[in-house]
Amino acid sequence: MVRPLGFALSVAAVLFSATFAVAQPLDLKTVLALAEKNHPGVAASRARLGFAVGQLDEAVTTPWFQWSMSGGGGVLPPIVGTPVYSSATQLVLNPTIQSLTSPSVRLDLNGTVPLYTFGKIEAGAAAARAGVRVSEWDVEKQRLSVRNDVRRAWYGVLFARDVRYIGKEILDKLDEHIDKIAKKLDDGDESVTEVDKLRLDVYREDLRARMSEPVKGETMALAAIRFFTGMSGDVEIPDVPLKKPELDLLPVTSWLEAARLYRPDLKMAQAGLDARSRLVDLARARLLPDLGLSLSSSYAFSPSAERQQNPWVGDNFNHFYYGFALGFRWNLDILPQVARIAQARAQLEEVQANLRLALGGVAVEVEHAHATAVDAKTRLEAFERSERRAKQWASKIQSSVDLGTEDEKALVEPMRAYATARINRLQATYDYVAALSQLVFVTGWEPDELFQ
Repeated sequence: MVRPLGFALSVAAVLFSATFAVAQPLDLKTVLALAEKNHPGVAASRARLGFAVGQLDEAVTTPWFQWSMSGGGGVLPPIVGTPVYSSATQLVLNPTIQSLTSPSVRLDLNGTVPLYTFGKIEAGAAAARAGVRVSEWDVEKQRLSVRNDVRRAWYGVLFARDVRYIGKEILDKLDEHIDKIAKKLDDGDESVTEVDKLRLDVYREDLRARMSEPVKGETMALAAIRFFTGMSGDVEIPDVPLKKPELDLLPVTSWLEAARLYRPDLKMAQAGLDARSRLVDLARARLLPDLGLSLSSSYAFSPSAERQQNPWVGDNFNHFYYGFALGFRWNLDILPQVARIAQARAQLEEVQANLRLALGGVAVEVEHAHATAVDAKTRLEAFERSERRAKQWASKIQSSVDLGTEDEKALVEPMRAYATARINRLQATYDYVAALSQLVFVTGWEPDELFQ
């Protein structure tokens, strides 16, 4: 039998866990953070950044690790004597499996410490650092792209829900007025006709047919958010109305200046220009030799071989020595290296041209996005005025219907105008928000109070 206290605690634990298992609506800030963390495009750019960092580590450390080691071991039969007189038997010269043998080992170490390379080390490391900066700005570019897509999907959900709510509100009013007209027809009221009822019926069915569009839009936007954030279950979005940003649209000159300061593409092009310039320096430096300090050591031990005491005789079986020397290494492929310099210069000119293209292209993109935002804002302000007037029109007709001076059929035109104005205002609001989001993407600058 379960004890009452233990049973109560178990039930409380289940209820506690169930309470916290309920999905809470995610605000835009949380969704953006999840997308930046889980989006495959951002993850791929971070992996490219890791590769660039690895290349930098390789460029920095490689010149100082030009070392090699070799060694080996085996067995050796007894070897006695000197280079002048050897008492080795035929069995030693032609050993067999039955020969008495002893172990023999050897280990060699060689390397070079660079002293002066005429700028090769510095140029290679600088080019690798510029490559890291290119990858860092590539991550920022992918992050801004993902944020732009998330915002469009987020506000798309709000837009679709508002359109659906407006449609339901209009349908409810149509049903109410159609029922009133049907009642008047049943009562023999000659102020309305069957045509009036059919006109409202046609408008209602047309609106019902269009109600599937916002449902489809909401479903697609939520699916996009799930993909962007990496969430497998349902995504809960706060059910709030779509509103235009409170921040006024800044002039195009402000956005152009922001693009020059923050646009990732420009930063990538500038870093790429630096990298190509350093690679030209590296190609030039390769025409000159490398000066360095060469170090070497060798150790061999074979107990079955007699040690040689003559310093003029090399002993391959028993020795230990080390040494160093100043030297240089020079690849005399002069003509091929001149061709490589020409190739590096051509690549530098290509990057310079691409930078000029990026500067001009960014300005075009910013002006295009700003013009789109201005157009959406103008339409939004006009549709807001239209919505207010359509609402006044519908209210006056509704008052006349309530007073009996007008019939329900008079509501068709103002209701249609009011619904159309509301939907147009919502569409313009979404277009305006989407245009601002595109402005943020093409400039790389996002004011804190822009998307609240």
